Amino acid sequence: MRLLACFFLLAVLVPFAIGQTEKSPEAVEAALAESINLPTLIRLAVERNPKIKAARASWGATIEKYPQVTAMPDPMFMYSYFARSIETRVGPQRHRLSLSQAFPYPGTLDAAGQVAIKEVEIEQVKYELVVRDLIVELKLSYHELAYLMRAIEITKQNQQLLDHILKIANTNYAKGEATLNDVLKAQSQLAQLSYDLILFHELTEVEKANINAILDRPSSAPLGFPMPVTFTAMDWPVAELEAQALVRRGELRIAELNIQKAQEAIELTKFKTKPTFKLDLMTVETGEALMPNTLDSGKNPLSIGIGITIPWSSTKNRSRIHETELKHEVAIANKRSMENQTLARLKKIYFRLENARRLVELYENSLIPQAAAAMEVAETWHQEAPNSGESGYSIAGFLETQSVWLNFNLARLRAITDYQQNLARLERLVGGSVVK
Repeated sequence: MRLLACFFLLAVLVPFAIGQTEKSPEAVEAALAESINLPTLIRLAVERNPKIKAARASWGATIEKYPQVTAMPDPMFMYSYFARSIETRVGPQRHRLSLSQAFPYPGTLDAAGQVAIKEVEIEQVKYELVVRDLIVELKLSYHELAYLMRAIEITKQNQQLLDHILKIANTNYAKGEATLNDVLKAQSQLAQLSYDLILFHELTEVEKANINAILDRPSSAPLGFPMPVTFTAMDWPVAELEAQALVRRGELRIAELNIQKAQEAIELTKFKTKPTFKLDLMTVETGEALMPNTLDSGKNPLSIGIGITIPWSSTKNRSRIHETELKHEVAIANKRSMENQTLARLKKIYFRLENARRLVELYENSLIPQAAAAMEVAETWHQEAPNSGESGYSIAGFLETQSVWLNFNLARLRAITDYQQNLARLERLVGGSVVK
């Protein structure tokens, strides 16, 4: 029944799972060039990515092993021609035909089928892991691209503002109302922003190329602006996440299936140490006897033979069984080691996730509002500078507070991106969504 369920999943459910786009390829490409969103990219990736196609084909190939290992061995037909015929009382024997069939010990084929079923189940989980890892990789690039493109927007806005401030600083310096330090500081900050923009644009192309590779598109294919993903804080306690990871993580499911497969292999090995039976049917084509009126002249003999292998080497048989028992122990130890690694990695990702969440709250609730208030004060100083005689101080103060405000906003975007990326890593480790 489990094998039939695998057949059903592969032949029926998988095509629905990958999702078929209703739009034409040209319409899809045009939509991607205009804007992108995560659900659409995931659907296209699962539909197009060669890794998923390869994993699905590998799963299907493993399913094909079941009817092979559960089938009876092929019978053997043999024809012999007597180069020198044998003379017998009933006539010369010239040809011999034989048919033999081997019969494994009862239960051997069923045991081999159970091992094959475990292999099918392992390949099914491997297919799911390929899909999972692809989605996580896509999420990481998507969130990074969203961060970079929004960072470009903020940096361009600040570049325009700094360019305006630099013109004012040059004008005031010519009038003697500003210092050379104000002009140099504005120029250096403007140069830094220009460098940051170049870096952001280059990193954007890197992430676009990665997303296009996942979608099986040319690396230079256009991608529009990423739609924002709602920032939702995860509220699962770490103990519950650990329990979910130990049950749902795909790699641990494979480790458990390997244990079961090793157990089935022990049973199969025990059957292989049993004797194998063989049935032979043979006839010899016989010509007419030389003596006339010979009884049974020209009659073909028919023989039935029964054979059995003798597994006499107890040392070899014990060694076979012990080998599979040791592999079973290896599978158990590997699963235990993977459980420990899973819990350790989960704690590390959980810490990064919580730290990113705290940073987002810090920037949104405290640092950015304070920087915005400082910007307003600095702008007031700058506007009142001609009457107060403190133009140099107001320009320097405005540049300083503007730089702080920019860095805080970029840091907030970085913290949100880190949170979303670590959330994707956590979901890969836990084996499902962790957002309630």
